[in-house]
Amino acid sequence: MIASNKTYKLVNVAAGNVLDLSGSNNSLVVGGDWHAGDNQKWHIDEVNGGWMLRNIATGLYLGIKGDAKDREPAAMVAEVFHWHIVPYESDSSAFRLFVPNTSYNLDLTGSNPAPGTPVIVYTKHVPGDNQAWRFEEGVYQSQSSLPRHKDS
Repeated sequence: MIASNKTYKLVNVAAGNVLDLSGSNNSLVVGGDWHAGDNQKWHIDEVNGGWMLRNIATGLYLGIKGDAKDREPAAMVAEVFHWHIVPYESDSSAFRLFVPNTSYNLDLTGSNPAPGTPVIVYTKHVPGDNQAWRFEEGVYQSQSSLPRHKDS
């Protein structure tokens, strides 16, 4: 179960690696090995019927910069981006993150476990372990503290 106003790491079901903001440029979203950096921690809030994911390291939101389409890269954006989060049909401990009102969901390219593999949005497919994520809550030491998002 996902709760609002919590910090999680997101673990890809297929590869076992985590959603990672690349340290090289703080904008590329990739799969990576867990090292407990703030760039791998995501503050989750439910806002106006959707979910926003804010990166602890940057305070930016997980979203997309272009139109929702196959292979559109996941990116860090300054404006709140809402995701529709739904249970994964093949594993009750995991979830899919959809661009609202589309069939495009967050996808670890090719289920590739190699660090640096791009995270994109792609049309839902079944089975879709590379499109499913476990939200693992923890007590993480953080170098920064984000205030709770207040929707205006």
